[in-house]
Amino acid sequence: MADTLSPNELWDKLNLKLYQDLGPLSFDAFVAPLKPIGIEDKRFLLAVPEEFADKIIDQWNQEISMKFVEFVSNETGTFIRPEFQRSAVTQTQLADGPQTSLTTPAPSEEHIPFSQDAGLNPDFTFEKFVIGSGNENARAIAQAVAEGPGKVYNPYLIYGGVGLGKTHLMQAIGNHYAKTNPNARIKYATAEDFLNDFTNSLRKGNETNATALFKKTYRSLDMLLVDDIQFWAGKPQVQEEFFNTFNALTKANKQIVMTSDRYPNDIPDLQDRLKSRFEQGITSDIQKPDVQTKVGILRNMQEKNELDIPNDVLQLIGESIDGNVRTLEGAFHSFEAKIRFQNKPATIETAKIILEEINANKKPVITVERIQEVVADYFMQTVDDMKSSRRQSDIVGARHVAIYLTRTMTDMSLPQIGKAFGNRDHSSISHAFTKIEEQIEKDTRMKEMVQSLAEEISDGQ
Repeated sequence: MADTLSPNELWDKLNLKLYQDLGPLSFDAFVAPLKPIGIEDKRFLLAVPEEFADKIIDQWNQEISMKFVEFVSNETGTFIRPEFQRSAVTQTQLADGPQTSLTTPAPSEEHIPFSQDAGLNPDFTFEKFVIGSGNENARAIAQAVAEGPGKVYNPYLIYGGVGLGKTHLMQAIGNHYAKTNPNARIKYATAEDFLNDFTNSLRKGNETNATALFKKTYRSLDMLLVDDIQFWAGKPQVQEEFFNTFNALTKANKQIVMTSDRYPNDIPDLQDRLKSRFEQGITSDIQKPDVQTKVGILRNMQEKNELDIPNDVLQLIGESIDGNVRTLEGAFHSFEAKIRFQNKPATIETAKIILEEINANKKPVITVERIQEVVADYFMQTVDDMKSSRRQSDIVGARHVAIYLTRTMTDMSLPQIGKAFGNRDHSSISHAFTKIEEQIEKDTRMKEMVQSLAEEISDGQ
C-alpha cells in the first residue's frame, strides 16, 4: 500500500513518473543525482550533491516541485513537499543512509490498531467517511456489519463507480472490528491479490505445501474484505476457489465484505452459484457525492493538512468539480500546492486559477467513440465486438446501452448512429433504443447503471 512505502520505494515510483514527464535529459540532470534520506513532518528529504546543488534546486523550484507534490499526493493521498540537504558524500553512502518509513506513527490509545498483514489503511474509518445522500444507506449497513460481523448482512457487497469511497467504507468495517477485537484475524485483499495468491500457490505446488497454506490463510479468517470482484470476470478457476473460500467462511459465521464497480448480475461470466451466494446477503450502491458532501470532504482534507481555507473557497471547489472523490482530492492538492509552494493566498481567485488549469468547468465533447469506449469497458467487451454482427447476449446488451446513450447524449441521427455501430439500419437502432428505454422504466437497477455510465461519459474520467 502507498501508506507503507519506504522513502526508497516511493522514490522509485516517483522516478518513473518524473522520467516520463521530464524526458531522459532533464531527468538525468536534475533527478538522477538525488538520493532519498527520509520523510519527516510532511517533508521528503533529498540529498543533493554539493557540486550540482544550486542548479538542481533552482530547477526544482521552477518546474519539478509542483510535479513532485502532485505525484506524491496521487500515490499516498498526503501533501508532502521536497526538501534538499546539500551533501558531499558519495551516492553509495547516501543510498545506505538511515531512512524513515512512510508509515503511520505507532498507535496510541486513540489510534486504531494497524496490522500490515491485514492490509488495512488506518485513515479509512467511519469517522473520516463523509456521509451524504449518495452513500448514507451504504454507510448505515456498513456500521451494522462492523458491529455484528457474521450475524447480519453476510456477505455485504458495496457497488458503484470509481473513486466514490467503496474501499474506504469497506476498510472502515475492518478497522472498526480491529479496534473492538484486537485479536481478530482480518485480511484486506484486492480481487487481483486473491488471484495472484491463488495462482502462486498452484505454481509452487505441493512440494512447499503452498496450496494448503493459501487455503489456511483465507479460510481461517474472522473477516475477509475483497476489493473489485469484477476483476474475476471470465476467470472460472479463481471463481471456483473463491466459491469454496466463501462457503468455508460463511458456514463458520465469518464476515465477508466485497466491492464491485457494478451489480453482481451485471458482471459478465460470473458463475451463477456465486451470484446466488452474494444474493444471500445484502448489496448497496454508492452514488456520486452531492455538493454538500463534497464540501464536507474538502473540510476533512483541510483539517488533515492543517490549512485554513475560507468556506466560500471550499464551496466553489465543491460546486465546480463534477467528478468523483478522487477528482475532488486532486483539485484540493493542486490548490494546496499553489498556496504552499507559490505563496498564493487561499482565496476565490486562486481557486479559479487551479480550476481553470484542471479544466474543471470545461465539459468534454461527447462523441460516439467516447460512449463506445466507456460502455465497452464497463461490460468488459471491445468496441469492435459492439460494432460486429455477433449476437451473444452480453455483447448485444452492451451494444444496446451504447446505442441508447448515443441517441440521448449526442445529436446524431439514427442513420448516423447505425453507421457508427457497424452499418446497422435505422430500424435496428430504433429497436435497441426502445428496448433500453422500456427497461429503464421498469428496472431501477438498469436506470442507475445507465445514469452512472452517462455521468462517467460526461465527466471525461
